Amino acid sequence: MLQQYRKQVDSFDGKLEMLSKLFLFDCMALDRHQLKHITYNDYALRRLSLHNLDGSRCSSFEGASGEDTLAPLIHALSARSSLWVTSGSRNEQNLLVAQWKGEKGSLYVHMEPIVTEAIRHKYCENCVLTAISAANNPTISFWRGDAALFSQPILFNTRLDNGISIRVYVSDELLSIYHNKTILPLLLLGIGLGFIVHVVLRFFEYRKMSLHALVEQGILQREFIPYYQPIVDVSTNSLYGCEMLARWKRHGQGLISPMEFIPYVEKSGQILPITEQLIEKAIGDVSKLNWGNTHQVISVNIVPDQLEQVEVLANSLAVLDESPLLSSQLAFEVTERKRFTNLAMASQVIETLRTQGIDVKLDDAGTGYGGFSYIQQLDIRSLKIDKMFVETIGTADLKLSLLDSIIAFGREAKMEMIAEGVETEEQSIYLAKHGVTLQQGFYFGRPMPFRDFAYYCKSMVARQSLTKRFQIPPTVLYNTNLAD
Repeated sequence: MLQQYRKQVDSFDGKLEMLSKLFLFDCMALDRHQLKHITYNDYALRRLSLHNLDGSRCSSFEGASGEDTLAPLIHALSARSSLWVTSGSRNEQNLLVAQWKGEKGSLYVHMEPIVTEAIRHKYCENCVLTAISAANNPTISFWRGDAALFSQPILFNTRLDNGISIRVYVSDELLSIYHNKTILPLLLLGIGLGFIVHVVLRFFEYRKMSLHALVEQGILQREFIPYYQPIVDVSTNSLYGCEMLARWKRHGQGLISPMEFIPYVEKSGQILPITEQLIEKAIGDVSKLNWGNTHQVISVNIVPDQLEQVEVLANSLAVLDESPLLSSQLAFEVTERKRFTNLAMASQVIETLRTQGIDVKLDDAGTGYGGFSYIQQLDIRSLKIDKMFVETIGTADLKLSLLDSIIAFGREAKMEMIAEGVETEEQSIYLAKHGVTLQQGFYFGRPMPFRDFAYYCKSMVARQSLTKRFQIPPTVLYNTNLAD
């Protein structure tokens, strides 16, 4: 109903202006024909009347009462138009009348009720009362329905932009009918939604239980394996080391994406035995490459929980003691994805590891909770620049300025910096020019199983030889095809 009122009232002025141009305002044959023809063909009009300056009057319905008893609703709907209400007793329904006044006379448009009858007659007779009044003239109103409903509380009240106020009243009978007709559907809808929510929650709970059981089985069967992504020092075209990444290879199936299980096992605590197994396997693999005779480093991702209890890493450190690797060839990368719960304890563990020669790097620097406050509070001396900053090189992205700020901070603090996610020669050269020569990404090599990584390490020797023999800039040796 509100939409009907708004549309009708907002269009009054334009329609009146258009109608006025169809008359000569002399009440002669043409005017009389137009009055009857227009009224007959427009269902929204009940009657049209002309009041001419010479005093003559004519109407589409001769003999109807005139416009002398109209009550003003809005005196100035626009410069030429106004809105009136037919007067009558309180028990007689009235009509809206729009007036247009020009140089030759006035046009009066008596309108049929613009309130829909559908609601009134769908369930009961005279169950709805609607009233229109002007905000500055509340004593005059146009209304449709049972006048007795004025005693009911207002169900709906709104005001249009032109100051018209619309009120709606309904009977207790209609409210009772709607209540009785809707309570059962709403009850069924509530039961249905409750059942759907229950099924969804049970599904996710079952999925969690299933995933938890599968991970436990994977740990027992040692299905988690390390992949290795090379980290290259482009200033010397040498292999700095690698980052060990977790992969899950279930028996009889292919690899499961880390995103399918890493977030869950970090929350469930299963990441601890998984990391322990991976470190054991990785140290065994790398020992076969004779890294004990080099300074190359293998970095292992851990969560803050593992740095808050030195006992958690005890087994892994024991494996390192039994290998030909130096303790300085093992590094831990702690991510910012999870918060530290005990920074003081973590600081002590990091210092204990450092006394043994094991470095702790801040992974995904600038993207997580702690930011550079972790660097200060935990005395971290190595950071890894996240891919989201590296990929802005060569673009107009505002994060490029953040990359430069991170590099400037690391250089000023004399920190070791490793850039992750290097995928193009342009990115590699930009980073090298800004002093970040330790780089990791698809441009140098994807994460790979140990057999491929062993071959990659041998190929690095050949690359170094080419660099020295032909004086080739180190970064030119790398492209995606060769790295793959």
